[in-house]
Amino acid sequence: MTQDELLEVIEEASRTGATELDLSGQKLTELPPEIGRLTQLETLILGKWDEDEFEYVGNQIRELPPEIVQLTSLTSLSLSSNQLSELPPEIVQLTSLTSL
Repeated sequence: MTQDELLEVIEEASRTGATELDLSGQKLTELPPEIGRLTQLETLILGKWDEDEFEYVGNQIRELPPEIVQLTSLTSLSLSSNQLSELPPEIVQLTSLTSL
């Protein structure tokens, strides 16, 4: 997925008020700051187990943008199969987060 395609997906999710966004398997290397616009998101999937293929499907994301803290409705954040070595300290501000 190109950066422009990703921005389009984020814009569409914002416009429709989507509460879940699955970006797993899109070969992303980063999340743009615009992800912070999705304040209605409850679930953000950046990596997951694919039951059909029996494998993890993720991205190559190395860090989360600081704007992730704007996702105050987020209850579930799936980060498996990415290249993260640490989480931003701001992640503790996501007080609704129950699944990481």
